Amino acid sequence: MGFNGQQRGGGRSWRFLLAIFCVLLVAVTGTLQVAHIHADGADAHANCSLCAVAHVTLLPVQTPAPAPPAQVVAVLRSVAPVILPSALSTFALFTRPPPAGIAAA
Repeated sequence: MGFNGQQRGGGRSWRFLLAIFCVLLVAVTGTLQVAHIHADGADAHANCSLCAVAHVTLLPVQTPAPAPPAQVVAVLRSVAPVILPSALSTFALFTRPPPAGIAAA
């Protein structure tokens, strides 16, 4: 039984280290993409993989079809809501009753 507990703990540690490594990898590569510059000062370089990734866009394969025009068939008029008188009155300073455990004691 002790062996299974040791195996789980060891499995948890490598997963934790892998997660930390992934977070650090994303943070470092994101910082490099934002902060990288070129010596000659040009904005775009065709042979720079970081610049190529930053300027990649998805082009639509097909233009979307326009929505068909809506045609008005009938005009609906709203009816004013009916407000029925209520026999219940609410007290403005109402508080909830005490819990059942305290009332029974």
